[in-house]
Amino acid sequence: MIEIGVCKELRIVRFAKVGAYLQSGSEEVLLPNKYLPKDAKIEDKLQVFLYTDSEDRPIATTLTPKAQRGEIAALKVVDKNNFGCFLDLGIAKDIFMPTNSPQKYPLGSQAVVFVSVDRENRLIAKENIKPYLNNFQEKLRHFKVGFQVKILPFRISPLGYECVINGLNLGLLHKNEVFGKLPLGEQKDGFIKRIYPDGKCDLSLKNPIQKTSSIQEGKKVLEILRQKGGKLNLHYDSDPKEIELVCAMSKKAFKRALSALLKANKITLIPKAGIELL
Repeated sequence: MIEIGVCKELRIVRFAKVGAYLQSGSEEVLLPNKYLPKDAKIEDKLQVFLYTDSEDRPIATTLTPKAQRGEIAALKVVDKNNFGCFLDLGIAKDIFMPTNSPQKYPLGSQAVVFVSVDRENRLIAKENIKPYLNNFQEKLRHFKVGFQVKILPFRISPLGYECVINGLNLGLLHKNEVFGKLPLGEQKDGFIKRIYPDGKCDLSLKNPIQKTSSIQEGKKVLEILRQKGGKLNLHYDSDPKEIELVCAMSKKAFKRALSALLKANKITLIPKAGIELL
């Protein structure tokens, strides 16, 4: 059986009016003319992606898919019906994601899915990706606190953002690590903050080993002050959520910045009211 959903290097064995036939094991698969190089000849090897056409026949393309079988990826929602969503896989045919809640996925949004095949050997996108993610229980020696990784937020939980780490592992980015909005399906750089003995992993958007200096934090507050006309209705006792909204930093970091700026005689503090540029 032809292995659907993967990229392979296959050899041209014959030509037909509709394209070229490539050898895949003991079977042949069609590469349509529109993907066939002009100078192609018998015995040439081509890198192709294998999927099924609208009649469920195996077919090849030289287009590069955004994900292969067995991979997790964020794919754009391009259409939907009552049974699920159609996602852009980067080839001529969209991949279908069955879901009971298609209304959760607006057109143009990103859905983080696991690419697989159904019982009919057709490509399918699975909405629940957690069963396909690993924890760090068997890989503790390969990852350490402070290691930079690629994170892909896919779900908001009561604790924070559940993320795919390097396309393979599951991690959690706690809410207090995020300032502002963090779009689901948008890959970012992150850092390993903590790995627990049971294999669970906490993440951070900042390197937990490198401490942010009060000078850097102070410069950020100064820039915001200038943008706001030299005055901010924030002070040592301000609500953490208000500080986060205006300055995109924790209350602890904001207080460090205020202390540094006051020491440097850059601002004046109006107790319980706010700060002003000198």
